[in-house]
Amino acid sequence: MRKLSPTAIMKITNESEYENASERADEIFNAKKGSPEEKELQELLKAIKEYEDDFVRMLRDNN
Repeated sequence: MRKLSPTAIMKITNESEYENASERADEIFNAKKGSPEEKELQELLKAIKEYEDDFVRMLRDNN
């Protein structure tokens, strides 16, 4: 997973991207406060949550 620019907004669109984002989040989980990695982690976690919420919504809609 590539690093995000400070203004990048991440959107996860498939399982492969989800796995890569999760792995990257694990790698930088203890990022120093105020660092570029902390900002990247925040964006990754938002994107992961959004993807998971969308996935759960899709499962509910199909039942």
